Amino acid sequence: MDRNKTKIVYLHGMGSSGSSTTAQRLRRSLPKQEVLSPDIPVQPELAIQALKKLAGFLGPNDIIIGTSLGGLYAQLFRGWRRILINPSFHTSVHLEEKVGQRLPFHNKREDGAKDYEVSEKLVKKYKAMEAKQFDPKFGIIGKGKDDPAQVQAFFGTQDNVVNCKDEYLEHYSKYRDFEGGHRLDPDTTLSLIIPAIKELLEG
Repeated sequence: MDRNKTKIVYLHGMGSSGSSTTAQRLRRSLPKQEVLSPDIPVQPELAIQALKKLAGFLGPNDIIIGTSLGGLYAQLFRGWRRILINPSFHTSVHLEEKVGQRLPFHNKREDGAKDYEVSEKLVKKYKAMEAKQFDPKFGIIGKGKDDPAQVQAFFGTQDNVVNCKDEYLEHYSKYRDFEGGHRLDPDTTLSLIIPAIKELLEG
């Protein structure tokens, strides 16, 4: 990991992995940047632990990007510049409907896991994390001042999975709507997200 080069951290959504097509597209579109895209543990306490460890390798000018559940985790990187794409601040609501099921991972994971179990305990863990996600004392860093102007979000107008725009606007102001659904498609990535990253890199 090159500490002198601005790093782009991409945080995937629930049921995905660091090998997602979005992560691959970011690497192809930003060949001069170091794009980090870790597999995020399903258990939220393990996810926070892993992301705190990752934060220790980051510099103040690095950029955090997250989609869906990854948007929640990206929001927690207090003090960094963040881009949230269709952030899912209440993943527990969707998990609660699937208690007792085993859900597949949509992309290959480094540990070889093919699926994960949705239990009542897992749902409770997510609810506990979600309840304090906007608390300034809770975060990947959890210290120092955070500037809301460092955060921007993109919301798909046809997103029928989550709708956290109003809640986002209770804490931040910079956002943009785009024609699209919940999943980040190639056109949106290339026409909106990449330019937004480049603007931050040049700023």
